Amino acid sequence: MSKPFCALAGVGPYALAKAGEVYEDMAVRGRRLVSKMSREAAQEFEETAHELEDLSRSARQAQDRQAQERQAQERERETAGQTAGRARAAASRA
Repeated sequence: MSKPFCALAGVGPYALAKAGEVYEDMAVRGRRLVSKMSREAAQEFEETAHELEDLSRSARQAQDRQAQERQAQERERETAGQTAGRARAAASRA
């Protein structure tokens, strides 16, 4: 507060000192609150990141399993086709 304002408002040095204390107290409380909220937000962000990593890993594993199943089915079809071809060849020879 400016000196002319204090003089007009009739604010003395005690009131100014008290206002300074209140301001400092509120500033400290505000910094603590911001720090606490930032810490909580960082923890929440980290937890979410871990959950997303787990989901991504699970999705990749599911895709890998599906690809392996498809490859196994294709091998079975190839083997079945080869066996059928051999049977036809053996039948035509006989």
